[in-house]
Amino acid sequence: MRRFLLALLLGTLSLAAAEDPFPAPPGLQAFARQATLAEWGTRAKASHLLKAIFAPPSKGGLGMTYDDTYTRTVAEAWRDRKANCLTLTAFYIAACRSIGLEARFGESLRVSLWRRVGNTIRNERHVVAILPTGNLQQQLVADFLPELRRGSQMIAPMDPKRALALFYSNRAVELLEGLHTQAALAEAQKSIDVDPSSSVGLNILGVVQRDQGQMVAAEASFRQALKVDPKDGAACGNLEALLRSEGRTAEAEVYRERGLEVRKDDPYFNAFLAQEALENLDLKEARSRIKRAIRLLPQEPEFHLIQARVFLAEGNSKAAIRSLERAQRWASPLEQSRFASKIALLRARKP
Repeated sequence: MRRFLLALLLGTLSLAAAEDPFPAPPGLQAFARQATLAEWGTRAKASHLLKAIFAPPSKGGLGMTYDDTYTRTVAEAWRDRKANCLTLTAFYIAACRSIGLEARFGESLRVSLWRRVGNTIRNERHVVAILPTGNLQQQLVADFLPELRRGSQMIAPMDPKRALALFYSNRAVELLEGLHTQAALAEAQKSIDVDPSSSVGLNILGVVQRDQGQMVAAEASFRQALKVDPKDGAACGNLEALLRSEGRTAEAEVYRERGLEVRKDDPYFNAFLAQEALENLDLKEARSRIKRAIRLLPQEPEFHLIQARVFLAEGNSKAAIRSLERAQRWASPLEQSRFASKIALLRARKP
């Protein structure tokens, strides 16, 4: 059975941690002030601080490194000098605020990532740090997720309540994956308490309840999530799966169609379905889904890479090379060599 979770990964909250996971510890505050002491203006301070966070200690930096083992709070990232891209967003915002820069969370309106984790399908919305520059038409954006193409995003400010609620939702997801269902239930409830207008906490609450065998309560949570946000594709998918597991096929089909309609214009979801179809050797479905994803967002290199894999599965090396060339064209300078290597290998294999 597929399970759909919607989580915004901003860092995890240890069970013994304080309620607010975002404040900068004193050491980070002092570092931020020292690192920007000689800089003037928002742009210069923000840029220099960003570089200092990643610069090696031998050059006066923190030596922060990327680590996706688990998501950390700001204090944990300061302690460990490592964090994943999503914790880094909260870390950078906290550092900026330490020197008087009004950094805040922003959310990409066009980007979402779909991933499979075991039997769970997760939809992760993307968060960035944004800083106003004084020009109403411009804002600085710090993006710590290299998988995403910055040019494809439309950024909107995020309500602080939503950021905190999504933090608790993320904690619920991690606890659920660790089989700590009672603790996951408590964190999901915190998310709802902080921001009742968000469907995310309700959706995850339903997933936890379903794992505990509370099917009636889970159904009610999914339905409430859809009442709060009728376009929540994750809650729609969860409700469909629950109804289907109970043999309520006709009802399940209603939510299946509704879910597909809600997500039909999400290029990342179509790409995810293409990958799933490719793994199942359903090449016709894979070809159709990745074609739609590319039509919706042609500048995404990974979509062209998936299309190349579909062509290869069909035995069409020439078309696969053309797709890889398009991927290379849209890729960042650091990624272009990866696609160049794939193209060279394919050309070497051609008879």
